[in-house]
Amino acid sequence: MKIKEVCERTGLTERTVRFYRQKGLISPRGEWRNGREYSDFSEADVEMLAAIATLRELSFSIDEILTMQRTPGAIPDIVLARREAARKEHEIAENTFAVLERLDAAGVSDVAALASRARDAAAYRPHPAPPPRPEEVNESGMGERCHSVPLELMGKWNWGAFLFPVIWGLANHVYQALWCFIPVIGFFYAFHLGSHGNEFAWKHRYWESIAHFKRVQRRFAAWSIGITVAAIALNIGAAIASNRAAERAERIYETRLAALDESIKGTPEWQSLAGGRTLWTDALAKEKFDAYPTEQARQEAGILNRDDAFYLEPDAYYRVLHSNYYDFDEGENAAITESGEIVFNDTDKAHAEYSCRILLSNGEVWELAGDADASGTFTGVTATLDAERTARYRAYWASIQRAMEALRDYVARRTAEVISSTLFLETVGTEFEFTEAPSPAYVSYGAVYEGGEVECGGFTAYARAADGTLYYVHVDVNDDPETGALTESPLAIEPVAEEPGV
Repeated sequence: MKIKEVCERTGLTERTVRFYRQKGLISPRGEWRNGREYSDFSEADVEMLAAIATLRELSFSIDEILTMQRTPGAIPDIVLARREAARKEHEIAENTFAVLERLDAAGVSDVAALASRARDAAAYRPHPAPPPRPEEVNESGMGERCHSVPLELMGKWNWGAFLFPVIWGLANHVYQALWCFIPVIGFFYAFHLGSHGNEFAWKHRYWESIAHFKRVQRRFAAWSIGITVAAIALNIGAAIASNRAAERAERIYETRLAALDESIKGTPEWQSLAGGRTLWTDALAKEKFDAYPTEQARQEAGILNRDDAFYLEPDAYYRVLHSNYYDFDEGENAAITESGEIVFNDTDKAHAEYSCRILLSNGEVWELAGDADASGTFTGVTATLDAERTARYRAYWASIQRAMEALRDYVARRTAEVISSTLFLETVGTEFEFTEAPSPAYVSYGAVYEGGEVECGGFTAYARAADGTLYYVHVDVNDDPETGALTESPLAIEPVAEEPGV
């Protein structure tokens, strides 16, 4: 039902109903429509509003009503407290009425005179003796028979129950804390214990007083927080130490590997393979590739990318594909100084089992392995040809060469077709020169890297006729929108002012 009908049935104003909803006393179902929320109140909501109105007439506070809703066991204590407050208010009202009844305000001309007569009237009424304080009922330790948990303990977070739930539960006889041993469920149940720990502990263990309860729980909280903080600090310290140790070990490994990489070059086995060859670097790759500045020059040389230039001179270069080593005995306990020098605990026992893989520009892949002592001197070095990898690198280079040959054949064939066509002869003539070498309009090398064939199509070139006119000669390649296949447009020849980029 809508809020207007609720107000008619309960006698409350809309503002009051919204206020009670805002405070959480009722929870009607809400629905968003057109950017606004519309509430749908149930019969239970109407009954609760009527009950709230009755309790508010008896001067129960919003917080007291909320507590009675959420913790029905606290109702007797709250009613007792409200009754005591009402009794005191009643006594104050009776005393006030008695004083005002004896107060004669006739002829009073100012506030000071009125206050003086009020004090005289109050002097005739003796102050009532305060009633005896009701004896507190201690129901702690009675388990589910405990219907009265002190209000000042309700709703307070219990850090001991949250941080060390199992230990706290055993000490306070709250054995449902053992649920925290169950993965995932235990994590969420710890939050439940933190929220309701005071209530559980009061019900399941006997306490001499509220002060005794608070003292013990504070002690639990202090120890729990202290141990947790200490554990976090130890973990952070251990993580930092572990990271530093890992960084130190990495530095030792990289430094020694670099030294072994350099030392292996002095062995006869290395010299017989890589001696006289140059190490292939990125700078060298760029230099060699830049020596072929045009697409035609790279096609003539038979290379697709910078690293392909590595194979053009089979006896000139080498590349280190992989290297590593493994320490034995005291070699694992090496230290490194600030200057980068490696120091061993026992140099007589320190040695490393080293291996590396090198690629020669003729496509051969060799595995070199041997033992090195603390000073990096190698003994027992062996060199083994990796036939499988050699075959793979040579197959790659062979596929590149086949692709380049196929590309050159394609360009030559299409060039011959174009220059002998009627359109070319009538437009450009027989006397001409290509200012930009002919090439395919579309080229894909994707399949070549896997040993496949080059994909190409179309034609493009710039030709200057005998009269000096520059023509753009092209056969374009397009995607068929229906089949997705590549299709070629007819030959087109167009006069242009200059080549693009000139």
